[in-house]
Amino acid sequence: MVKRIFWLMAAMLLLLTAGYAEENTQVKHYLLLGEDGYAEEVTEDARTDTIVVVSLDSKYNRVIMTSILRDSRIDNPRGNPTKANLLYKYHGFDGIVSCLERDLGIEIEGAVLVNFENIKPVIDALGGVDIEITENEYLTIKSILKGKDPNMPEGPGMVHMTGRIALAYMRDRWSGNGDFSRTERQRRVVSQLFEKCRSLSLMELVDVYNAVSPGMKMNLSAMDILGAISSGYRLVSKDADFVQFCVPQEGTWSYTSVGSSSSALAVNWERNSEKFHELLNNPQ
Repeated sequence: MVKRIFWLMAAMLLLLTAGYAEENTQVKHYLLLGEDGYAEEVTEDARTDTIVVVSLDSKYNRVIMTSILRDSRIDNPRGNPTKANLLYKYHGFDGIVSCLERDLGIEIEGAVLVNFENIKPVIDALGGVDIEITENEYLTIKSILKGKDPNMPEGPGMVHMTGRIALAYMRDRWSGNGDFSRTERQRRVVSQLFEKCRSLSLMELVDVYNAVSPGMKMNLSAMDILGAISSGYRLVSKDADFVQFCVPQEGTWSYTSVGSSSSALAVNWERNSEKFHELLNNPQ
């Protein structure tokens, strides 16, 4: 009953705001964290192997998806170097949000933690995705799933992926250029899901949310969620562009370590922040 009332409030907010023009300077940033676990619920001490800043840009009518590589070296809230994927584990939502706000020069409205396993029903609910894969990607998917999935692709090339196949594809850390290629695969899947959402009604989008919400943890209030839904739905309904970005950018990092043995990427955060704001301030 509470959930029904909540979504009635969301629908009313959308109706009330539909006739108002967007402020040209409005860009809302949200943090999406992914725990690459096989349980159905998130855990309190999760390593967030997927870190994505989702920017809802009403000025240029686009959604910007910025991946932060998990091995990026970053100072924690105490000023000590660590890996980006350990910030949530040891410092929670407040810690990772404050560090990314500091180093990217933005304000983050709120954060959501999702367990990867809960992405599968969303992909299936939207009819799956069609992606071209390489020989190495095919072999890795086969290895992850132990070749037992009835929908297993027959080989490389353009393949249709169910949620389980797509999740194995997104988990691939061995094909291509390590985590750079893995985050690119994740953005490729999400971009297709974004395109599929264009044709959905508000209530159908609510159904997608309901499919993934049991495996979510967030620091957003009810009004924050309503605002995000309102902004996102207006962008989708206006055929917003989907733009991809990655931190670190080419030429802004080098190999290093954290502690005595853990390999990491030494990121020039100042240069990456400049490049990110260049994107925010110019249409693509």
